[in-house]
Amino acid sequence: MATEQNPTLTKLAHIHLGVDGGAEKFFVRLARALAKRGVEQIAFIRPDRPWRDELAEHCDVREMKFSRSHIKRHIIRWNIARQIRQFGARTTMGWMSPASKWMPKPGPDMRTFLRLGDFPDGFHTYGNVENLIGNTPEIIRQAIERGWPADKAHVISNFVDPLPDDLQPVNRADYNTPEEATVLIHLGRFVQRKRFDLAIKAVAKLPENVHAWLIGDGELMDDMKSLAADLGVSDRIHFLGWQRDPSPFLKAADILLCPADDEPLGNVVLEGWNAGLPVVATASPGPSWLIEHGKTGLLSPCGDVERVVSSLNTILSNPETGTRTAGTGQEFMAENYSEKTICKKYQTLLF
Repeated sequence: MATEQNPTLTKLAHIHLGVDGGAEKFFVRLARALAKRGVEQIAFIRPDRPWRDELAEHCDVREMKFSRSHIKRHIIRWNIARQIRQFGARTTMGWMSPASKWMPKPGPDMRTFLRLGDFPDGFHTYGNVENLIGNTPEIIRQAIERGWPADKAHVISNFVDPLPDDLQPVNRADYNTPEEATVLIHLGRFVQRKRFDLAIKAVAKLPENVHAWLIGDGELMDDMKSLAADLGVSDRIHFLGWQRDPSPFLKAADILLCPADDEPLGNVVLEGWNAGLPVVATASPGPSWLIEHGKTGLLSPCGDVERVVSSLNTILSNPETGTRTAGTGQEFMAENYSEKTICKKYQTLLF
């Protein structure tokens, strides 16, 4: 693996208890990017994570069982701290609130950071956390509003990998989608705040050649299938399940739709720009921070299906608008959310 020159070998410990989703994908992506820049890493994760082998290409992976027992928790935390000291790391970064329980104690030889990709719900397990890193200003604003020290709260966003030049789009026919259809794509967990229902209701109000690919899984999947049937659009709504790599689907789609009510960042917005898609989103905190309406995408009020439909019709009736906003979005992402830019911010803060 080619390594960028770095005069000092730096060591970093990660604690990540996640399963498989956007946060995990970025975790692996950042670990790989930091390794390229000479950062030696160790990661403590739960056993049998589907991304374990990919992560192990870039850092030392230690699989552990994290007990809920109060006594065992202290023993496990002590064991993690011992292994981190043996590894030689003087900085530990936990990923998301569950990791805060297992952080080593901060001190002269240990700095601790907790990276948040969602809004904080309290700090009762943050006793060993010195600093917060949020991937949007709104996450950090809410943390400070709840009492977290402003000088210990930092904003560093995400980056996405450029798509390979030889990436092939999926075959639409494999997903019962006409080649000539306009395909909207919406990705996420099937939970209320992601508003898959808004995407389905929008399709019901759009021309019959508009289809939607809904990528993800979750508790509301059956409800969404019932809604599509009730609205008579089951043949135009395609439930494609969780896709570990959605890139080939993004490349085969036409418009990225992000209709969430409560989206901290909206990593899918970056993925949409990365794939060269025009982005139509609702103005939840993340997308409204990322998108400049009319320039890098189109925004509408949260929960307003009519305004979402209006934004989509703007692109459907005027393809130049979609091409222009997609291109400007790509330029904005390349300038502000590149691997180089984001890694430099992490390195400056952590080391």
